[in-house]
Amino acid sequence: MHKLYLVTVLAILLQACAGMPVIFPTKAPTPTATETMTAIPTSTPTLTTTPTITPSPTIVRIPTYDPFQPTATGIPLPTRVGQIPMAPLLTPTPTRPGPGFLSVTISEKKIYWGSCKPNATKIIAKMENPENVYSVIVFVQVKSAFKEDYTPWTSGDVMERRVDGTFSYLLSANTTRGHNHYKSSWILFQLVATNGFGEAIGRTKIYTNEIALSPCR
Repeated sequence: MHKLYLVTVLAILLQACAGMPVIFPTKAPTPTATETMTAIPTSTPTLTTTPTITPSPTIVRIPTYDPFQPTATGIPLPTRVGQIPMAPLLTPTPTRPGPGFLSVTISEKKIYWGSCKPNATKIIAKMENPENVYSVIVFVQVKSAFKEDYTPWTSGDVMERRVDGTFSYLLSANTTRGHNHYKSSWILFQLVATNGFGEAIGRTKIYTNEIALSPCR
């Protein structure tokens, strides 16, 4: 026992002299569980389609000028006949249909579109100075009988000159633009007289409740 102690001490001294560290047996550390992080899935935003609004068709309204309505607003009748500009609007004459016109008569007050008759009416205009009139143009529009809804004004048709100096126009229900737009309606019209230069020298009021239009029943 004594020898074993000496041998141990001698071994320690030899290691110390050699500069080697003294290694004593140690207990191996117990490994610990490493905490693992679990990724939490995140919600991915989904793209939604934005609805688009499709505009519904509307009816364009282009009001004409009525000389008997001084406060009327809107776009006047076309200021050109062909390529020739028309003159400024004239001052109204209350006792007549309009400046330059003596009378305007209508043959039929109610017409039908379809196969029923009467399906046309004749408009006759008598001028104040027919020798100065080169042409008379009629503008037509259809209006609902139950609400403020209109078709666009036509671009204008030339009336026929008669030998007695009057002007006439046969207004057909079936060929009037917008005749079948309403079940019951009125045909509005206005006459404009021009000279040889295409200048407006006369204009009637807008006739609103003179020609009733209905489908053939």
